[in-house]
Amino acid sequence: MIGVVIATHGEFGNILLSTLRMILGEMEGTASCSLLPEDSLDAFRNKMEAAFQSVDPGGAGTLVLVDMLGGTPFNVALQLAQQRKMQVVTGVNLPMLIKIASHREGTDLEGLAREVQKATRESIVTSLDLFGKK
Repeated sequence: MIGVVIATHGEFGNILLSTLRMILGEMEGTASCSLLPEDSLDAFRNKMEAAFQSVDPGGAGTLVLVDMLGGTPFNVALQLAQQRKMQVVTGVNLPMLIKIASHREGTDLEGLAREVQKATRESIVTSLDLFGKK
């Protein structure tokens, strides 16, 4: 099974996982990695390495969901992606996690990353879209 690591600034990832559990129950092979103000870059990198080990002991690969493009969680994930089987997706949110929960079995890592990206883009709408106003 593909592992999932949510890497965010502060406790955002922990809160997303808690909310996901409220909706769907426990999601196996998932961890959150929080960048806290007191963390050095090395300490955060070590947290991420530990998270990868916990969610993907079999080597199927890890999907890393980060809060924003260009932030420290994103940059550290990209560095680590060069050394292991993983894909990084920016803009983590609850619909993305729900999509992953229902689609990560029976697909490969790259296919899951693309499917999550597509579904998340399609889930962003405005009330103008819903009511057909221009």
